[in-house]
Amino acid sequence: MSDPDRLAYRHALGTFATGVAVVTIPVVDREGHPCVMGLTINSFASVSLEPKLILWSLDLKSERYALFAEAQSFGINILSAAQRDLSDRFFRENPYCREADDLSFADEPLRLKGALSWLKCRQYQTQVLGDHLVIVGEVEAFDQSETHFGEHGLTYFRGRYGQTHPLPV
Repeated sequence: MSDPDRLAYRHALGTFATGVAVVTIPVVDREGHPCVMGLTINSFASVSLEPKLILWSLDLKSERYALFAEAQSFGINILSAAQRDLSDRFFRENPYCREADDLSFADEPLRLKGALSWLKCRQYQTQVLGDHLVIVGEVEAFDQSETHFGEHGLTYFRGRYGQTHPLPV
């Protein structure tokens, strides 16, 4: 696809509003300490209710590709509108999450505090399609925040953040 076509295609796809989530995986940092790594995504989708399957896609050129592609378990943390900074952090900045960050639950390190909902998954199937790896996860556990119930979800539309708003009935 030529560059003008590629850009036009990206713009066309950008007119579909998506939610924003952070995928978390268990890793060992450069010093050999266990921790959690996060990656911001907007490619999350439900696949099946029985069995409980979800999917997300990972760019083959991602600097974190090998770690996320090989992860046998991962968390999906669906972000609230108040978590834009967290989305930016795991998209551009420090991808490591440690206890001192006060970002994850001690009993479930793949779960980020403040997420609207959370899914703990095991890798079910992967397939390279085009320039992405599609990762299908089987949901082993899930929860939604009662503390944040009623909050707006973080969205991404036309290259910008937004938030969900209910329409009048």
